[in-house]
Amino acid sequence: MEKENTVKSESDNRKKKLERYDSRGVQTLFKTLSRNHYNLLKMVDNKARIVLTVNSIITSLLLGLLFVSPKSKQVPLEIGVRILIVCSMLSMIFALFSMLPYRYFGSAYKKSGYRGTLYAENFAKLSLSEFKMEFKRIMSRGQNTYDEMIADLYFLGKSIARKQKLLYIAVIIFLIGLVAAVSYTLANGLVEFG
Repeated sequence: MEKENTVKSESDNRKKKLERYDSRGVQTLFKTLSRNHYNLLKMVDNKARIVLTVNSIITSLLLGLLFVSPKSKQVPLEIGVRILIVCSMLSMIFALFSMLPYRYFGSAYKKSGYRGTLYAENFAKLSLSEFKMEFKRIMSRGQNTYDEMIADLYFLGKSIARKQKLLYIAVIIFLIGLVAAVSYTLANGLVEFG
């Protein structure tokens, strides 16, 4: 009987420990989320750079081909090349938009009342005294600090999702242009030079 009470007591203690607020666990959670968001931002920017590089190389090569090849022998090639150039340019535009520095957009941001104090562009608009007052407000209660960090992570996540969507559109436009240009050129026969 005594062993059962001891086992039950240990089990209850473990449950209480797990249910208790763990400040180190919360700090680890915030560090992990911040690091993941930072890595996602880096990945989106790197992928956008790749899309820009590929499209700019293709566009410059195709523009050269368009102006160098003899006019009389390029009709099917010219239309295919133009399709690919237009799609490459559109793809580059969307990739550039995805690389723009993130901002807090949308009605969710405006309705939330979040001031974005932790975001550099927002606090750069404040004077030093306003910035100090805002930080004192945040630090006045422990929960304010967590609320501010949660809101910052939320809107940063929304911004990352927006950037990923723009990058996805850039890649899809490029793929559509590539498939359309190759299909058109193959369907109309390759150009014979000579």
